[in-house]
Amino acid sequence: MNTKIQVALDYIVNNVYNPTTKLIYDHKHARDLTHFPTPEEVRCSYPNSCGYGVGMEDGMINGGTMIDACICHYEKYGDEAVLKLAHDLLCGMLNCVECARTEGFVPRGVTPYDGKTCYVDSSRDQYTMFVFGVHRMFKGGYCTEEEKARIRKALIAVAKRAEKTVVPETDYDMLRDDGGKTLVNVMWGSTLGNHEYLRLPMIYAAVWEVSGDNHWLEMYKKYREEAYEKSLEMGEYWHLYALQQMQASILVCMEAEPDEKWKGKYLELMNIVADYIVGMVEKVGENLASYTNYNEKHIPFRQLEMTESWHIKEIGLPCMVPARNDTEEFFVLQDAANIIIVNAMVPGRETPKEAEKLYWKAFDKIDFSVHERVVPVHFLEGYYRMK
Repeated sequence: MNTKIQVALDYIVNNVYNPTTKLIYDHKHARDLTHFPTPEEVRCSYPNSCGYGVGMEDGMINGGTMIDACICHYEKYGDEAVLKLAHDLLCGMLNCVECARTEGFVPRGVTPYDGKTCYVDSSRDQYTMFVFGVHRMFKGGYCTEEEKARIRKALIAVAKRAEKTVVPETDYDMLRDDGGKTLVNVMWGSTLGNHEYLRLPMIYAAVWEVSGDNHWLEMYKKYREEAYEKSLEMGEYWHLYALQQMQASILVCMEAEPDEKWKGKYLELMNIVADYIVGMVEKVGENLASYTNYNEKHIPFRQLEMTESWHIKEIGLPCMVPARNDTEEFFVLQDAANIIIVNAMVPGRETPKEAEKLYWKAFDKIDFSVHERVVPVHFLEGYYRMK
């Protein structure tokens, strides 16, 4: 195993992971409460309803990604400690769903202050990686009977919420935990990008597979063909995490799909996505060379200047976002790792040399003596997926 990969794993386990909440947070101060909002601040949607910039906005993305990394690691090396981490992350993610006030809401995370208070808004990205992570554990055969029951209950709740709320009357919105309009959790309709259309069918496919209830199979089939067709034309993406999530949604659908013809169609689509992302190697390499601030010190959000977001006009809740200096650097590093992840998710596909070279070049930008962000999670998944 590459020495720096082991350093990255230790960094995640000892710094970014909180063993009390069993969640991976957005920076290395996961056990330092001064870096997080209090329960009262969270309940008041301070500084914004999603918790953007406060260290707990991507708990389900981080968890789903790391669960996949842990399983790939275990399947290669048989490391029981890493498999235990996957079980703990599963527990933490399920705890979040069980902390929600309304059935089937998937919070981004909970504040470490009390381990139960969550922001009122989430996103389709969080739902996607939650479903991917828990389905990965269930499908892989790693769950205890108790874990299977919790996954089944949680996914049924999410599916029921989707069936009830993702309708024309709500503009196909999954809705916030208080029933209000979300910022970025529309799951169907004309406003989605191609990478987002299989997010809704993946929920129904996953819940059918874990429950055996054919109602959810029919709900999946209701959206399958249109979602597939609208997924085909690749577009332009702000950053490539969009395609990691797209590939995750396709993979869940493919694994749950009972029809061999449709399994083949999904495999073709996964290869289309992989071809596209491998074609981004040169562009990401140029972006990587254009920045230098890859190891910015993490400052508690209350000490940062707050900038008003356009979202405040959309839903009427506070939406001040802490201004950080390394946002682009974070996503450029993640892009390099996601090229590997998306390509390696495709069964039987080899890793192109140019993509692997970019991966290591980007990974070398991380100095673990000073680095404080969660992005090494993506490098771990990329590495173990390659293996």
